[in-house]
Amino acid sequence: MPKHVSFEHADALLQGLHNLSPRKLDALLKGCFNVKVKRLFFWLAERNQQPWFKYLRPEEYDLGAGKRVVAVDGRLESKWQITVPKEM
Repeated sequence: MPKHVSFEHADALLQGLHNLSPRKLDALLKGCFNVKVKRLFFWLAERNQQPWFKYLRPEEYDLGAGKRVVAVDGRLESKWQITVPKEM
């Protein structure tokens, strides 16, 4: 199993996840304590226009405060306050 998944791979995986349950996602996100993971998940879900994204309320999850570096030398994605690869 790889230790790191590329942004492109994560983006491709999320593109195919159209049938996720918003209730199950809600429980998983509330159980997740990693702010970067949650912000990245929301960014990818919104970027891929997932149909279940509209049922999730980001303000209900602890997304921390301040900016987070996810991609070194990336660009700041202002809504989610994370750095993502410049080419995405």
